[in-house]
Amino acid sequence: MGTESELQMSLKNVLAIETSTAACSVALIYNEKTYSCHEILPQKHAHRVLEMVDEVLHQAGIDSGEINLLAYGEGPGAFTGVRIASGVIQGLALGWNKPVIAISSLLAMAEETLSKIKPEKDLSWASLLDARMNEVYLMTGTYNAQNKEILSDNPILIPPREVTEYIPNVCELGIGDTDTEYPDLKELFNDWSSLLPNAVSIARLAITNSNHSTNANANSASYLDSAIPNPLYLRNHIADTIEERKQKKLSAEAAK
Repeated sequence: MGTESELQMSLKNVLAIETSTAACSVALIYNEKTYSCHEILPQKHAHRVLEMVDEVLHQAGIDSGEINLLAYGEGPGAFTGVRIASGVIQGLALGWNKPVIAISSLLAMAEETLSKIKPEKDLSWASLLDARMNEVYLMTGTYNAQNKEILSDNPILIPPREVTEYIPNVCELGIGDTDTEYPDLKELFNDWSSLLPNAVSIARLAITNSNHSTNANANSASYLDSAIPNPLYLRNHIADTIEERKQKKLSAEAAK
């Protein structure tokens, strides 16, 4: 495995994977150029993600030896999706002997939107993903326009009705996919951007966090002998059993 001194080098050539939602994407930043594959593939990530890895390497005309950092979207998100990203990255890290960094999928959504709009003033933002079971994943944060730094709080899992308790009274920017299932939520923000996490933002945040991030919640890169890539689970209860669904239905009918 690599040494700690090797991790102090400038980590600029990054391969990233993001599979936490219906979107499946792989991105490579090599010599400051970006190569990517991004497709909406519900429940088909496992069949395409390694092909996408090969595709971005082919686009750049390089092999794994020229990559010096691997990144993955740790979630939160779909149970199977976040497991795929962490598992594939672990396999690549083992085979290629590369350090790995985990990046929040919710933070990646904020980075993509902020990099597009390039705000000229400080603002507050919130990223939301539909977590099913009448819950949403939420991350809030701020953007510092002077140094272009994105700061974030820890992600949480809450019912949609509680979102107002965790965002500022005036929140400039909302980002996510909840506008379909919970359209009222986007009305809480001055502006709304509808999107899913993308590996390009995972790669950009990996470079930022590895080299000079001051975000207290930022992860650091490490080799497998120091830390194993794990998905971020905010819900211990993954799905209702048949009996639990029966009880919920009976309770709902009794409440009518």
